[in-house]
Amino acid sequence: MGVDEIVKQAGVAKISLYRNFASKDDLIAAYLEDRSRTFLREWDEAFDRYRENPRAQLRAIMTYVAERTTQDGYRGCPFINFCAEFPDTSHPGRVVAQATMQALRERFLRLAEALNVPEPERLADSLLLLLEGAYGISQTLGGGPGGVGHSVVWASEMLVEAQLAGGKSNQASKRNRRGSRLR
Repeated sequence: MGVDEIVKQAGVAKISLYRNFASKDDLIAAYLEDRSRTFLREWDEAFDRYRENPRAQLRAIMTYVAERTTQDGYRGCPFINFCAEFPDTSHPGRVVAQATMQALRERFLRLAEALNVPEPERLADSLLLLLEGAYGISQTLGGGPGGVGHSVVWASEMLVEAQLAGGKSNQASKRNRRGSRLR
């Protein structure tokens, strides 16, 4: 999209655009910053009410992701789309996209810690991968009520179960190893 189209869509004069943004890259970064702030604020408002029940919080998050990514006309995550269109890692929008993904990872890490899993960092990373996968698959196979994207809820719950089961077997294994050394 060129500057002429941007000012037409925004309903402002070119001079106003240039007064507020030194370059098109600055405009893109400002757009992404606004999307990030809005998205993270809405995320927190929607899911903090489940804070006392981390399993319900995870289900609410992933149900939201499934519903969002399988809507007709959904065009994907603006941060992923931006990174695909602008591969230059020095672009100011990259900083915004990376900060947004890091903020989501931190939210998943707090959730994983609340779930009391043995490897919260690994679970947080896995949940972020599921989220990003749902956003990605939405562009090919995720649409509609039976779309692949709906599997994100089940997959997230299975990751938690696997971590909890793995933690129990890891703890038992450690006890067995300690016990065999004492004999």
